[in-house]
Amino acid sequence: ILLDEELSAKIEEIVRTLPPLQREVLILREIHELSYEEIAEITGADANSVKARLPRARRNLARRIAPGGRVL
Repeated sequence: ILLDEELSAKIEEIVRTLPPLQREVLILREIHELSYEEIAEITGADANSVKARLPRARRNLARRIAPGGRVL
């Protein structure tokens, strides 16, 4: 459980370093489980912009996390 808590804290730290627009869509989609349309309404962006930002945010996050949960 301690390792899970440490990994969660590190992921939260990495998420905070994402560019603001990427961080916003990532949090709204992955944590709050909102639809693309709901995110677009909240952010004032169109759904296509949301759909483009989300994969970029996920890639940026994945680049910083190595296999096994190690943070790079």
